[in-house]
Amino acid sequence: MPLVPELQTFLAQIPPAPTERPSMEQLRAQAIAGSALLPRRAVEIAGTLDITFPGPASELAARVYTPTGTGPFGLIAFFHGGGFVAYSIETHDQLCRELCAGSGAVVVSVEYRLAPEFRFPHPTDDAYAAVKWLGVHAAELNADPARMAVAGDSAGASLSLAAALRLRDEGGPKLRAGLLIYPAADMSGQTEYRSRSENGDGYFLTQASMQFFGAMYLSSQEDALHPHVSPLHAADLRGLPPTLVLTAEYDPLRDEGQALAGKLWDAGVEAEHRPGPGLIHGFANMTGFVPAAVQIMDDAAAWLKQKLS
Repeated sequence: MPLVPELQTFLAQIPPAPTERPSMEQLRAQAIAGSALLPRRAVEIAGTLDITFPGPASELAARVYTPTGTGPFGLIAFFHGGGFVAYSIETHDQLCRELCAGSGAVVVSVEYRLAPEFRFPHPTDDAYAAVKWLGVHAAELNADPARMAVAGDSAGASLSLAAALRLRDEGGPKLRAGLLIYPAADMSGQTEYRSRSENGDGYFLTQASMQFFGAMYLSSQEDALHPHVSPLHAADLRGLPPTLVLTAEYDPLRDEGQALAGKLWDAGVEAEHRPGPGLIHGFANMTGFVPAAVQIMDDAAAWLKQKLS
């Protein structure tokens, strides 16, 4: 279907890319400033709390979102997108509020280390450590460690899946579910995806941006083929929790997200793919002005609520 009207207007207002790429500091500042301008819809939660906890190399910051009602609640570890190089718990504050309200679960949004200062596998180390810590300390957050999920968008979806694979292989709390919002599932460069050529320019996320993110995050082709980076090249995806994959019609990552859901299903995982007709990459942060994004995100939150009940 055509782009939804609200996104046609949004894309028309985006200024042309600068002739010179901004510095990393400028890029991160622009991402935070841009996200602050997005309209927000009102949702009701009990409150938030900023915490820190031990990470693999240093303290990690996180924001805890608690739903209304009486716990213990289910628990969702959330990892934000941003190409592994930008964005933060601040840019995804509204998304986490909505997931908390819609799922009825405690959401913990984790501030993992960013590339290029910390390339792969450091962000995956942080994601794995965060989920393990939450499994031990869930009760302190009025949450039940036996009802735990991971969730994330784009790069954060990649980290969520990497954490799930490491929990399966290295030990940690057993997950009830995984929500992967337009995941980056294949950074190998070995497969041509039609969605990358069709949607690689003019739809917010571009081919040039993805190439830049990959160059910042990865140090070698060996890294690019690692299953924690490119799960579509993983030898074994068995034993993962029920997984919901969301994609957008006009997203360069559309086809690999759909392929990931299929590969999970073929591995015996309870996997489901829900497309986003007329939507673009980033729609999860656009519910304040895109009704179609509201519908798909509310449905995803309801899915999490069912899995964590």
